[in-house]
Amino acid sequence: MEYRYNFKNLDPRLKILSIVRFVRAFGRGSTFVFLPLVFISVYHLSFILTGLLLGFATLLMATVQFLAGIWTDRIGRRSILVYSQIPGILAYLAVYYSVAVPHFLYLAIGAWYSTVIINAVQYPAVQAAVADITSVGDRLSGFTLIRVMANLGIAVGPLVGAYLAGYGLQYIFLISSAATAVEVVMLYLFMGETYTPSGQIEKKARILRDTVKNDRFFLLFIVIGILLAFFSRQRGTSLTVYTVVLSRMPFMDLGAIWALNGILVVILQFPLLRIMTANGNSMMWRGVGVLFYAVSFVVLSAVPTLGILLLSMTISTVGEDFVSPTTQAIVTTIAPGYLRGSYIGVYNLIIASGSFAGSLVGLWLLYALRNFSSTYWDYIAIGSLGVAVLYVAISKPFSKRMSEVDATEVRISEG
Repeated sequence: MEYRYNFKNLDPRLKILSIVRFVRAFGRGSTFVFLPLVFISVYHLSFILTGLLLGFATLLMATVQFLAGIWTDRIGRRSILVYSQIPGILAYLAVYYSVAVPHFLYLAIGAWYSTVIINAVQYPAVQAAVADITSVGDRLSGFTLIRVMANLGIAVGPLVGAYLAGYGLQYIFLISSAATAVEVVMLYLFMGETYTPSGQIEKKARILRDTVKNDRFFLLFIVIGILLAFFSRQRGTSLTVYTVVLSRMPFMDLGAIWALNGILVVILQFPLLRIMTANGNSMMWRGVGVLFYAVSFVVLSAVPTLGILLLSMTISTVGEDFVSPTTQAIVTTIAPGYLRGSYIGVYNLIIASGSFAGSLVGLWLLYALRNFSSTYWDYIAIGSLGVAVLYVAISKPFSKRMSEVDATEVRISEG
């Protein structure tokens, strides 16, 4: 059983969810890109302390996602999708104030962590909802549609954010607050429930523990995911600091780099999906995607110019188009139907250790090698290459797992 290229017959709720993801990405995408500059340039924190704050945010996010994944399997998706985001309107306003009046570092940190928690609560419900309303064969197409619409927002958001940053970084968070309000209204009015919890809810925690403990393939996928999280983290925080702080390039250059990322996803994701659904399986293409990451890091080892950064982002985005939609498709395919949200939460919780180490160690190493940046990016490229090999190595066992899951779903539907 392989994934199919199919968009014509997708559930209407998936299309609603994809539009909402566009609004969300437009409003919030810039916050992740520019937040390191708030701590370093506005509050004058060190690279190490900034990395620690951002790294801890990934651990917090993962912990909340784990709990939210279990909760969405207990009560359904819609209530979490809608009501969890209402506090985000105020949280982003608080970040806006703390940047506009930069005398309240603890308010900035606390408000930002609040947005991390709010975003994390919703994430498993989104991913589980997509899996609820797609078959195994259509699942990669479903996640791809969500991703393309989100990146359409990313294509516009960072450019708007870079423009606003010229007047003040705080305005980026004001836009985020407004976009969150629009997101809540759209979800409340148009998004229907995708999942009705079954009985024996009180037993699910034990079932989850026992199932994950005995699922060796899922555990192996998690271990490799930790390594991927460490190296791919350098595309975010480290790249932002490298571009603006060390290379002293303007905000608009950083915005252009991430806008290019969003545009390329929109242009390339569907053609690349055709390739992925016609040949091999998503685990193999995941390894190919990480190989593109490695090449993009090698490009960054050259003398930093806007052209070099755009070329690196182009190559990296091709890799992202292979890697990103396959994550949720693989996890929700491995997971039993009644534990999809929980499996997503478990995966994100454990690989957060890689993201945390990537933020902390990455910024520390970048600072230590600030006069030898090419060496830094070469190290990241070598590590990424090793991760790519590991994914390709487990692609055949994953094909067997897919076939088993598809056969099970067919028996259930016929029964």
